[in-house]
Amino acid sequence: MATYSDETLVRPTDGDAAFLVTLPDSVKASYPFLLRKASQRITELAHEALGPFKLTLRHFGVLNLVDLEEGQSQRVIGTKLGIDRTTIVTLTDDLEKAGLLERRRGQDRRTYALYLTELGTAQLRQLRRLIGLVQEEFLEPLAEDERETLRSLLLRLL
Repeated sequence: MATYSDETLVRPTDGDAAFLVTLPDSVKASYPFLLRKASQRITELAHEALGPFKLTLRHFGVLNLVDLEEGQSQRVIGTKLGIDRTTIVTLTDDLEKAGLLERRRGQDRRTYALYLTELGTAQLRQLRRLIGLVQEEFLEPLAEDERETLRSLLLRLL
């Protein structure tokens, strides 16, 4: 099991191996560095979980937003996720090719409304469970009240 202290950061890797990085005080005091490293770690774990499905966190985000409100346009989904127009089209193409999403003509001929397929709905349930496990693994060193405090603080910063 990995351990975390003020002096070291131990990050589990594949198998039983782990690597140790000694951080100087100046780095340990750097919020941008620490937030970036935490983000990198949970992103790595999520990509490992989503990899067998040939999906990324962006794909997962698109599927989630479509599930919350089907019929939204690609443009609206992209705006909500902070994804540019070209990239949201590519993500939508990927999800459509995988049979998880379908495009339907929107109210205006130039737009497409997005809908989950039956397969997309089923796979999203599975992906949510996987991402839940990733989150649990990442937050394992924290007590439940610490997790809630972290979530609350992050939301305030955003």
